[in-house]
Amino acid sequence: MRLMNIADRIKLRMSALKLTQESVANRAGISQGMVYKLVSGKAKSTAKLIELANALECDIQWLATGNNTSLKEERAPYDKHPTLTIKQLKHQLAALPQEAQKEIALEIMESLIDGKQR
Repeated sequence: MRLMNIADRIKLRMSALKLTQESVANRAGISQGMVYKLVSGKAKSTAKLIELANALECDIQWLATGNNTSLKEERAPYDKHPTLTIKQLKHQLAALPQEAQKEIALEIMESLIDGKQR
């Protein structure tokens, strides 16, 4: 199973926030071309990772590595969009590659199982 890469995580946050490449570039102070390179996988990182994480309203470690550093950041999309519906979530997931969709589904199931054991 392929893990989510930085391109997948950027696309996920862009979709959740309904941002275009141009708006991400403006928020992060980078070129739209650099955002394109990151989203397409042609670039694997950027010196402006902090600015990019701020622009995407996510944790920098999650953006860089896929690892969450705090429960608050894991819940961020729901805290910002408390009325997010199942239909909207499905739509956002559908925008990701199939392997990324599977990985997210597995993470959700694992967190639900872990939550029941506590």
